[in-house]
Amino acid sequence: MLASVVRKPLQISSEDSYVNLASETSDESYSAFLDVSCILNSAAYFAHKRRAFLQGITKMLAILILVAALLTLSGCSSDSETDTPTALNYTQKGWHAYNSGDYTQALLSFERALNFNAELADAHNGVGWSHLSLSLTIPIAQEAFQNAVQLDAANADAWVGLANVLYLRHKEASDFSAAIRAIDNALQTDRQYLFRHDYHSNAELYTLKAACYYYLGEKQDAKQEIAKALQIDSANGSALVLQKLLKE
Repeated sequence: MLASVVRKPLQISSEDSYVNLASETSDESYSAFLDVSCILNSAAYFAHKRRAFLQGITKMLAILILVAALLTLSGCSSDSETDTPTALNYTQKGWHAYNSGDYTQALLSFERALNFNAELADAHNGVGWSHLSLSLTIPIAQEAFQNAVQLDAANADAWVGLANVLYLRHKEASDFSAAIRAIDNALQTDRQYLFRHDYHSNAELYTLKAACYYYLGEKQDAKQEIAKALQIDSANGSALVLQKLLKE
């Protein structure tokens, strides 16, 4: 903020008053009067110019502040508008960060994508996997996966994520049953979404199904799923451990 400048008025004593000065008849006194008048008039003129200059600066600053505020509001409002190309770009950045092990940056990118398009299923899917990998709240991850499959039921990866959430939550037996159904959905939908991260073959999906059957007490079904898994990947560690448990 510019500080206002207060100029003290010129103090004129009675001895130097206009009346006394005007009463002098000598040329020298009259010349002195003209000099003082010129000084006073010049001071007033420059004071006026200074005030005009300061007012101009103040108006200019006000205009700049207004323009900046409008630009800020415009930038904020753009995120709320649907922008699918930008949303897809942030989703791609999210998966790149995720596969690089930077789950925090991945989550930020997926959330940013949803700011541009809240109906982008794979961005919701990415939010879910990021929460799982960061060991954050299970309910938020579950909600993200549910949003993904509601928006795009063909997103197999989101079904796998939902199955993982239900398996990890296991509040009740129905969670294991729901996880099995989610895996079945994943195996029957668009395979282009599968095997992009964390799991790399159907063997891991069959093993997860087997684990769900195991905790449901349905050991025969568990053995069948383990057999499928080992047929694909005979060295699958989780499947081998579970096979050993089933033999006990």
